[in-house]
Amino acid sequence: MTCNFVSKFLLIFLSVGTRVQALEGLADLEAKLFSQNQEYQSLQLQNEASQSLLGSTRSGYYPTLNAVGGYGQNKTDDLSVAEKGYLGYIEGRVNLFRGFKDQAAKNLRTNQINLVKNELETRKRDLRLQLVSVASDMILLHKFETILAEEYKTTQLQKQMAAKKVSAGLTSQVDKIEFELRESELLIEQKQFSQQHEEAHQKFNALLGSEVAESEFAKLDFSPSEKSALVVQNITVENTLEYKKAQLIQLQAEFEKSEIKSEFLPSVDFTFSAGRLTPSEMTPLQFNESKYALLLTVPLFSGFDTYYKTRAATQTLQAAERLKNQSRSDTYATIATAKAKMSELISLSQINEKRLLSSQKYFDLTLSEYKRGVKNSPDLVGATERLFSSRKKRYEILKDLELLKVRLETFN
Repeated sequence: MTCNFVSKFLLIFLSVGTRVQALEGLADLEAKLFSQNQEYQSLQLQNEASQSLLGSTRSGYYPTLNAVGGYGQNKTDDLSVAEKGYLGYIEGRVNLFRGFKDQAAKNLRTNQINLVKNELETRKRDLRLQLVSVASDMILLHKFETILAEEYKTTQLQKQMAAKKVSAGLTSQVDKIEFELRESELLIEQKQFSQQHEEAHQKFNALLGSEVAESEFAKLDFSPSEKSALVVQNITVENTLEYKKAQLIQLQAEFEKSEIKSEFLPSVDFTFSAGRLTPSEMTPLQFNESKYALLLTVPLFSGFDTYYKTRAATQTLQAAERLKNQSRSDTYATIATAKAKMSELISLSQINEKRLLSSQKYFDLTLSEYKRGVKNSPDLVGATERLFSSRKKRYEILKDLELLKVRLETFN
């Protein structure tokens, strides 16, 4: 009874699933991914096939009907001459009790469906994690390209400012060269990001199996960091797909053992036959005979087949229980590590936001002092780098938060 309850609970959980949220504007690309990925489509077909096979477990509850014909011989002490000849009849059989074997078979099929659903959901979440990963790379590159373009423009303005100061004799050519060097460094970075952008686009195409227009990426953006903090709530080992899979494997072993045990139990059948039951070559073929029987079949010896099967099933069940216990320990450690990482990233995000405000203030003051001749070009370049580095760091943290959030959401 307990096994049936757990099995039904897992079936409901896997059927409903969870809808994880990550990245803004990802819904269309996600739908395209699941509609085009061949492996995912294959698993869906396997799931449908396992559902169809579940119907076969009900066959044991229905009567069977057979047409029997042939040539035979009856010889008993009551007959002076053996009866032999042709016979033909209709035979029906209704199983009344089969040692709970039908129920065990149904439980096995249902559990196998749950395992397929678990695999389907696991693959779905793996694919989604891959999608979020390549999408996060694309978003980050877009952000970096925008920031670099702004930094390049700022550096050009600073170089013009330095050129005016050099012309006025207020500073040496070093100031102008300093900004030119920084300008060259930014151009190199832009080339590198452009190449990475192309690589990320090709990864996107490979994952979705078709060309993705650049306009599709314009809709994407990181979700706010405060949403990530909510993900760590109510995450338990029991909710993870990995642990549920271990539970299903244990249930599978229990149902297999129950099915084998049912072979020890007697079975009860009601049979009915009508037609020509007595073989004869002398009389015309007439279908005027009938018989019925209530048969009790008690297994007495199976050549130790059932014994060894039971022994193997017990060992398999013990192995499954240990696998489940190990899965609990491993999953608990994984969740604890992910939660600690989430806390660390949120803390880093808060620190970087303060750093960004300070960097902006430092940049503004340094620029003002450079105009007044108090600061020199290295000071201004350093302040500019620090400001734009803080902006880039914000999105690097958001990317890490996004990926970690998806990993944590897969546990729910």
